[in-house]
Amino acid sequence: MCEDKFTCASEIHILNYEIDGVFPFVVMLFIALGLQLAANYVWIQNSQNSRELLQLPIEKRGSFFGGKLRWSMIWTAVSTLIWIARITLVMGSNLYIFICVLIGNLIGVYYTQSTQPQDHRIRSTANDILVMLKRGRPESECQDEIKCTVKKALRELKRAMDALDQTATSIGELSMEYEPLLAF
Repeated sequence: MCEDKFTCASEIHILNYEIDGVFPFVVMLFIALGLQLAANYVWIQNSQNSRELLQLPIEKRGSFFGGKLRWSMIWTAVSTLIWIARITLVMGSNLYIFICVLIGNLIGVYYTQSTQPQDHRIRSTANDILVMLKRGRPESECQDEIKCTVKKALRELKRAMDALDQTATSIGELSMEYEPLLAF
């Protein structure tokens, strides 16, 4: 039995249970580390899914049982279960468990952010331009900051295209380097 439960390395206190022994204590340290690594993995997966989900129109996001919304529900459920397990483990208030949680968090963040594939773009730049053109139509009023920004961007794009057209016309014929830019 340890006098100071906070720095004790031979017993574990979880909820109302007291488990004696160095081996169970070391096992709990590895469990704490594993839970933290899992929490970081789940967090980045859910974050990636959320970014992709929120780029979709509401009607294409899926439901509780299908599509990207289903994956968001699954990742959230797994994340919550891991969180409950971590809280239960940390309630034992042991310095070494806290250290394992910290180390696990650092390793987990480093690993997941260094190996996670680049964000997927659901919409392409061409689709973004089409949306901008739709919002920039004359019948579309400039009522909010987004529409005003879109109209400003379209005006700048028109000026840039006009400048390219003038440069190409003044040369006499289209240069090969400008041809892909002007041919839609």
